[in-house]
Amino acid sequence: MSLETSTTVPPTVTWSALDIAKALGSPPPTPEQQAIIEGPLESTLVVAGAGSGKTETMASRVLWLVANGLVRPDQILGLTFTRKAALELATRLTSKLRALDGVIDHEDLDIVGVAPVVSTYHAYAGRLVSEHGLRKGIEPGSRLLSEAASWQLAHEVVHSYTGEMSQVTGADSTIVEAVLRLSGEMAEHLQDAESIMEWLSSAADQLAAVPPGKTDKSLGQKRAPR
Repeated sequence: MSLETSTTVPPTVTWSALDIAKALGSPPPTPEQQAIIEGPLESTLVVAGAGSGKTETMASRVLWLVANGLVRPDQILGLTFTRKAALELATRLTSKLRALDGVIDHEDLDIVGVAPVVSTYHAYAGRLVSEHGLRKGIEPGSRLLSEAASWQLAHEVVHSYTGEMSQVTGADSTIVEAVLRLSGEMAEHLQDAESIMEWLSSAADQLAAVPPGKTDKSLGQKRAPR
């Protein structure tokens, strides 16, 4: 686990990460975890492998912020990739905040009465659309497609396509999966079909210009649009 930011502690801090762990009877954080927990209120990149205690460190970070009055619980937004991870983080935060409520005394801070928002990226995006979609001209009733609905739509597109397909030898299910992967990557990288086709056309022209038996190192340097 590595931290790419300054670890200067704000001057208003009265509870350290070690103090909180001791008060709650929890194992003390490692020096690397403590640096993350007590990091400044700014964007921070943390690189951590599997089993390194990411969820516990995030929960301890929230406790540290709340215990020192730097934020309220309802000012915390936790986003994860899976519903399982979101549930685990939310459960851990709830239990730890309840335990913290019996340890610290902030007259103006209601720890248990309000809770952090913990969700998956997609679910939170859907919530933003339903609550603020009209600001961008999107119907509030719009819903994100489920995996099953996405597959059905891609299946209909593949089977209704009447263009040239003589060079496509894969099974229908393989083509549908490829369409879904391409659609997902385009959405993740904010690209449309026109930009992808433009890049593919340019790459194809470069490949066609390479003489037989020769290699062009510059081809390996040409990156897809992002």
